[in-house]
Amino acid sequence: MKILLLNPNSSELVTDTLRQAVEPLQTTMLHIDVKHCNNTPKGIVSCFDELKASVEVIDFLLEAEADYDGAIIGCFADPGLRAAREMIRIPVTGLYESSSVFAKLQGRRYSIIASGNEADISPWIGSIRDLGDMEQVASIRYMNSTVEDAVHASDDEICELIRICRKEDGADAVILGCAAFAGRGRRLSELAGISVIDGIEESVLLTKMLTEYGGGKSCITKN
Repeated sequence: MKILLLNPNSSELVTDTLRQAVEPLQTTMLHIDVKHCNNTPKGIVSCFDELKASVEVIDFLLEAEADYDGAIIGCFADPGLRAAREMIRIPVTGLYESSSVFAKLQGRRYSIIASGNEADISPWIGSIRDLGDMEQVASIRYMNSTVEDAVHASDDEICELIRICRKEDGADAVILGCAAFAGRGRRLSELAGISVIDGIEESVLLTKMLTEYGGGKSCITKN
């Protein structure tokens, strides 16, 4: 099976982080290619960024779909996810949607830790509403950093926010809501004593499942 993990932003640093995160998941039966868009910002932090990235994601996937069995949109805004499911023949998943599925299996409410700050709330509210998760989200906590700076955030910094999410906000699970945190979920789960989800393994598992099940394909017939 061959899966494309597409980073909708243009950051080489974040793309390398994603590539390192999927390396332990590669097997003789599963190959994951990690690529990024070129004509997008280095971080998807606004509704405008999300809209611009969505167009780039769809164009990229239309060009690449013949070479893959499934695709993952490697950004927690899930830019272009619903449009991709209309236009792309292979199954397509997104980091946030996949993370929320697993978070809700592990508790009643989850929190999100994101890069950026409170000014970036608008895209998150839209994504949460799209999934129907307004009552399930306990809180959104911010690192007050750019997307690329979040790559270098220490485990201690993130664990402190996880502690707040758990003790003050009542979260049963925590989603690391930025691709810059890719690959940290299992380690931080052990450190913090609560389920911490970074979306990478979860997206790969769901993409594999949809591919093997034969679902998740385009709902529009293309000539």
